[in-house]
Amino acid sequence: MDLVRFVKRLNRWLLICIFVSLCAYPIKILASKIDKNTLSLAFGLPSDDIVVMMYSNTAKAGRYLIPIDEGRPHATPYTNGGETLVPARFLASQLDAELTINEKQGTLTLTGGRSSVTYQLNKAAAKIDGKPTKLHAPAQIKEGLAYVPLRAAGQAFGRNMHAQDGLVALTRNVEPPDSEQWQDWREQLVAYIAYDTVGSYTVEFRGSIVAIYRRWEDAIGAARQVPGRIVKYRGQHALWDPQRPAPKSFRVNEAPLIMQLPELPRGCEVTSLAMLLHSAGIEADKMELAREIRKNTAPYIRVGNEIHFGNPNNGFVGDMYSFDKPGLGVYHDPIAELAEKYMPGRIMDITGTSFEHLLGTVAQGTPVWVIHTTLYDAVPANAWQTWQTEDGPIQVTYYEHSLLVTGYDEKYVYVNDPLGRRNKVERAAFKRGWVQMGSQAVTYSPNE
Repeated sequence: MDLVRFVKRLNRWLLICIFVSLCAYPIKILASKIDKNTLSLAFGLPSDDIVVMMYSNTAKAGRYLIPIDEGRPHATPYTNGGETLVPARFLASQLDAELTINEKQGTLTLTGGRSSVTYQLNKAAAKIDGKPTKLHAPAQIKEGLAYVPLRAAGQAFGRNMHAQDGLVALTRNVEPPDSEQWQDWREQLVAYIAYDTVGSYTVEFRGSIVAIYRRWEDAIGAARQVPGRIVKYRGQHALWDPQRPAPKSFRVNEAPLIMQLPELPRGCEVTSLAMLLHSAGIEADKMELAREIRKNTAPYIRVGNEIHFGNPNNGFVGDMYSFDKPGLGVYHDPIAELAEKYMPGRIMDITGTSFEHLLGTVAQGTPVWVIHTTLYDAVPANAWQTWQTEDGPIQVTYYEHSLLVTGYDEKYVYVNDPLGRRNKVERAAFKRGWVQMGSQAVTYSPNE
């Protein structure tokens, strides 16, 4: 018997004991206290409500907060076709039901007392107490867990389903919970949203989370579909809000200028990262970052006119310390990964964002690490070459460079250049070079 089922049965025994105690209470004394309005029932009756929140790996079962799956923090409810799906084992446990999986027939059945619901895997159909019913989405296997639509199970086991802004409750009450109860549940469950597994970028509308995405561009795409939506980082810091336009100019003064030379001829990326971390008050050493950055160990091989080398998306390519050996650099993903070690939970990889949002991010008080070029503009077509990498062919240029964006005005974008050659770049030229290099950008969320 698992802990949750034990607690639920203990609650039932507690309820029985309460009623027995009331019955044993002297009737005359009970009546007199009621007449005098002095009888106080200070206990609350145990509840068997089941409340889940989209993207939260913790649920509310009666009075208790419980993990949806103790061994799998990625196990969170999600929606599909208007149905809320939850892990079948979690649901069986909370409904005091037995879960039976028939792999040959592709069915999952929850049985408890005289009630049962049978789901057909990958088909939008179920049977409640043997009677067919249509679903809006099928039961599915996702990341090794069986998920089933919640509504059908609620109907089978005599529960009413109520939903509000990402919260779903199975209760025995026909009437929906009041606003105070919804808010109480929300405040308890929002702390357990599984950002590390589902993503860090929350799309919100009128204070409620609509969806969560791993990639910045996906979050922005969803937010732009409906006026009034905004994008936050882990539900806290507003990253994109069309109602809050950026000022015409802004400068960040906390980022020191650190030179990559002479120690790191190809170390512009880690040096710019050192400047980014310093702006947050973290004394990161460029040489230490150079040692720690993920490396792509693919060797440089030339076969005729064809070059075989590593993909900088997977780690630093080649030698960082000398131009005497082949090398290039590293792109945003390994940089964000390394930065996360120094600022856990605060690093934001906003690669793919717009130029306007890049400047808006700076206007919120945080500099932004970017990939640009040593021409401080777009690179001509003849300066690009094709490499055969572990991921297939990619286009690269030896003009690749990294800068830290520290401000802007109507004419310029201001930068910390680890080569010390520029402190500002004309806006249009900066945009051309940055977009050409993939609009790569990494920053951090300010402390609220």
